[in-house]
Amino acid sequence: MRFSIAPCALCLACAACGPSHPRAPVKAPNDILLLGDYTRRGADGETAIRFERDGTYRVVKNKSMLDKDPPLGNGSWKISGDQLTLSAQKGMCTESNEERDATYKVVVSKVGIRWEKVNDGCERRSTMDGQTWWRVR
Repeated sequence: MRFSIAPCALCLACAACGPSHPRAPVKAPNDILLLGDYTRRGADGETAIRFERDGTYRVVKNKSMLDKDPPLGNGSWKISGDQLTLSAQKGMCTESNEERDATYKVVVSKVGIRWEKVNDGCERRSTMDGQTWWRVR
């Protein structure tokens, strides 16, 4: 009786490959994913923020005010990994130099931003510590 191992080897090779698994989608970098409008509602009231491509942000009372002046405050932002730095330039959190700059560890997604305070001398802004702000655009 003749026996060929070629068909067995082929079966083993195919079995070793296993089913193909779809790749997980790649998350956009945080500096791109952050761009847009976010809002919060809760015990601290409603607030909205817009992050622009040019590295500026504006904070307003609610999302209907995002395109109206004057904002509650505005400034610039930078993100490195999960560390977001806000530097207030006008309005809210500009009363003293200690209040101007803040750093938060953030989790940014298509759904929103989760804030965790690292350093913030502005009492009003630091109320967002531990909150999730939901993406509206």
